[in-house]
Amino acid sequence: MRVKISLLALVASLGPWVASAQTSDAEAEAVVNLLGVQKKEAIAKLVPVFGKDSVAFWKIYDEYQQGNRATAKDRLHLYEGTAMSYQRMNPRVADSLAQLYFSNRMEQEKNLQIYYNKIKTATNAVVAFEFYQAEVYLLTMIRAQIMRQIPTYGSLQPAPGR
Repeated sequence: MRVKISLLALVASLGPWVASAQTSDAEAEAVVNLLGVQKKEAIAKLVPVFGKDSVAFWKIYDEYQQGNRATAKDRLHLYEGTAMSYQRMNPRVADSLAQLYFSNRMEQEKNLQIYYNKIKTATNAVVAFEFYQAEVYLLTMIRAQIMRQIPTYGSLQPAPGR
């Protein structure tokens, strides 16, 4: 239950950012920092590691978070850019946005796989799999919360015949 409360607090903290316009790099950095701290607290509850495995895991997890900072900031700017593009949406803009989302997600997935392997080597496959599951769970929750706050382009368009 505490993990669920932590996750709700985590995703709720993103609300003001999504509602703001023209986020600066410093603001995106602050959001990524806050998100990183909150994610680490949730990971600590979802991935039980002890002894030497704990030391190795947290060293690698911190490296993982640091390595994902640019990808996370890009994703935040991408969400903002998506909302800002609604006024000028056309096939070229839509395709460009989709390609940027694909690229960002592939980069995130590639990093997940790299760090899964690092954690597996330093600890074991069970800890690595727990990391993978927890990280995917948190990323999915965060993405869903953000997407709930950004209307889809189609929902903003008037119905035909109006």
